Amino acid sequence: MHNLQQKVRIYNTLSGKKEKFVPVSDQVRILLCGPTVYDYSHVGHARMLLCYDLISRYLRSKGIGVNVVVNITDVDPKIFRKSRIAGIPPADVATTFISELLNDLASLRIDNFAFARVSDHVSRAKELINKLLKEKKAYFDGGNIYLDTSRIRSLGKLSRMTRDDLKDCRLEISPFKRCATDIMLWNSSDDFEEVFKDNMLGDGVPWWHMQDSSVAVSSFAGVYDIHGGASELVYPHHESHLAQLMAITSLEMPVRFWTHVALVRIKGRKMSKSHGNVVLLRELLARYTANVLRLYLFSRHYREIFEFDEDELDKFVRIDNLLLGAISDSASGGNQSSDPLGSFFDCIENDLDSPGAINVMIKTAQRRGNKSALKVMANVFGLCY
Repeated sequence: MHNLQQKVRIYNTLSGKKEKFVPVSDQVRILLCGPTVYDYSHVGHARMLLCYDLISRYLRSKGIGVNVVVNITDVDPKIFRKSRIAGIPPADVATTFISELLNDLASLRIDNFAFARVSDHVSRAKELINKLLKEKKAYFDGGNIYLDTSRIRSLGKLSRMTRDDLKDCRLEISPFKRCATDIMLWNSSDDFEEVFKDNMLGDGVPWWHMQDSSVAVSSFAGVYDIHGGASELVYPHHESHLAQLMAITSLEMPVRFWTHVALVRIKGRKMSKSHGNVVLLRELLARYTANVLRLYLFSRHYREIFEFDEDELDKFVRIDNLLLGAISDSASGGNQSSDPLGSFFDCIENDLDSPGAINVMIKTAQRRGNKSALKVMANVFGLCY
């Protein structure tokens, strides 16, 4: 059915090693933790999403269907604060920046993802929380609702943390929680600008991890192939998300692969809105083409920290011109007997070795090699010539 021949290896954060990835059906299901939409998207967002754009383009090149759903957090204290400052409803803040995000991603040619606003899945979150309460897997505490983690034996496996480690982190501190590791599902105790009415749960907000779980259940019944996001989400977010899915589905492994893209830094410091050092995607796209940005962001392996330096982009302008010249040069048919696709796909199938695959493309272009193969490689990288 599939043309992968068990060659693909992907690093699974859960096991801490590369594992064979063979689709179990005609469609690979991927859920991504997207941005919280209270501002414009930056290079860090782009790098993460491009990683999974590469995965999906590769799989489609092999004739395998892909369904990528990006979770968009539009219920969050950061949005509520922006709403209060701007004097407009939180939903309007989120809608504005979702529209800007989609425009930026379209300019970068990320156009095969589905996007799910968590606000559209609040009813699902309520349903799941009520189910967990009924099954005595969750409980009320001081107006909030928490997942009872005492029966989740593998808690901490994803983040390589022991029970004692987890207890020391002291998330969502409450004197009424049964255990320090228990996970908030529904927040009714904080004073938010926007709450959701519910007679059973109390007026409140589905909390961060439950928001993603509700999207996962709505999209894939809580069981899917790959969960992805930035490396900073391993703990507490993805550890909590996994615990919730295990409780909801009663499965030990509801998600086959947990994958994480390393952070983008600038001058040695994490690029983030809170640090005030972000490089907005839209600003870069005003100065460089999507091809150049893609080549640059793929020039480091996705699990390596990316030190952003705009001075390096001129190098990738030259690489882009080299590829354009090799593909469009009608005077050079290239050596059709030489097929670099084997080496190219060997790199992609080795845990997305994008730097190695780019080197194969560059060498092929330099010797005016097989043009049809070069076009295939460019398409997998989402380059347009």
